[in-house]
Amino acid sequence: MLSSACQDTIRAAVWLSTKPVGEFHRIQEISEALDLPFHFMAKSLQKLVHAGIIISQRGAAGGVTLSRAASEITLLTIIDAVDGSTFFDACVLGIGNCESEKPCALHSQWDKWRQEMLEMYDAMCLSEITDDILQRRIKRI
Repeated sequence: MLSSACQDTIRAAVWLSTKPVGEFHRIQEISEALDLPFHFMAKSLQKLVHAGIIISQRGAAGGVTLSRAASEITLLTIIDAVDGSTFFDACVLGIGNCESEKPCALHSQWDKWRQEMLEMYDAMCLSEITDDILQRRIKRI
């Protein structure tokens, strides 16, 4: 459902959430840790900078860090920053003029599921995923 760019950006944010807030990490370090291309990671993290989710600092001691505690960052804020808020507004079948007044065959079912997904992503904080990683319930980010 989420774009691969969004999934990988969430992985990067989760990786950062395992580090102390205020501790800057080079994008190269993140891309190597997650086995993702550097230029892709730089572009993706720039979206999080613009959304105020991470802070970027230039220079020898520069890099990126979360702008606030992982418990204050929901998955929905990252999804909005990467895929945009229209991600949940689009027709699940890709029909351009599907809307409440002119619904497609799956519209009413998708509408219920979409609301559940919005609530789930809005309720899930980075810290919950970080806890799973630190407790080794998730082996790889």
